[in-house]
Amino acid sequence: MKYLEFKTVKSLANYIQLVWISESESPEDRFEKVKIMPDGLVEIVFHYYDPFITYLADGKSFIQPKGFAISQMKKFIEIESDGKTGFVSVRCYPWGAHHFFKEPGKNFLDDTIDIKDLWKDDSKIVLDKLKVTNTPDEKANLVQTFLLEKLNENKKESDGIDEAIKLIRKTRGQLSIEEICEKTNLTHKQLERGFLSTVGTTPKIFSRISRFLNLCHNLKEYENKSIAALAHDMGFYDQAHFIKEFKNFSGLTPKEYFEQNNIVFADF
Repeated sequence: MKYLEFKTVKSLANYIQLVWISESESPEDRFEKVKIMPDGLVEIVFHYYDPFITYLADGKSFIQPKGFAISQMKKFIEIESDGKTGFVSVRCYPWGAHHFFKEPGKNFLDDTIDIKDLWKDDSKIVLDKLKVTNTPDEKANLVQTFLLEKLNENKKESDGIDEAIKLIRKTRGQLSIEEICEKTNLTHKQLERGFLSTVGTTPKIFSRISRFLNLCHNLKEYENKSIAALAHDMGFYDQAHFIKEFKNFSGLTPKEYFEQNNIVFADF
């Protein structure tokens, strides 16, 4: 399986973390099933070959649209290829994606939304162009040019919510809602309303996801600790609450999680 990363153009760098392409190198080259954890990010995917299958935590499954955005997840999903693989994926920062859409984030929380519902006829144009664009560099440039047009159409004025999202990520979800409000000069109501519109979920849930990711991205530091010590380090009141929270996000207990090798999540 070919995997390539591309530098984000300067005008998009504050909104997009990474642009990457995955593509089959032969008809037998398949993308095996992997589990994807909640990561606090928004991914926009443009398939130019066969879309993947998505398996939800409740056991349901569906074929992905040709192009789609997936917003904040509160549950894990699993994905695998369903034919020849070829797609461009754009990984947006939590505060970045809403600047490309008119649709508020809360409308596709824990779900995918077809890009034709986001960008109407323009979505078909970019997907059709991808099919006839030859090189990976050209495909990545095409998608970034398209998103720059959408940014110019939909960019929102800063209201402090972007800064609040960055603060939660920087502090790994360890601040209380009251502390976040104090540091950003936002009321609790402003913070709640802004998060639902921007990232699709509440600041409390986003903080929980950030705290979970802190553990996932520091496995080497934590893997030899007891569950009780992990619970304490993550700021949980007790071990039972920690295990319940961990299983809610990952579908696994902490012990089961450390034994897995088919789990992926984006860079924090």
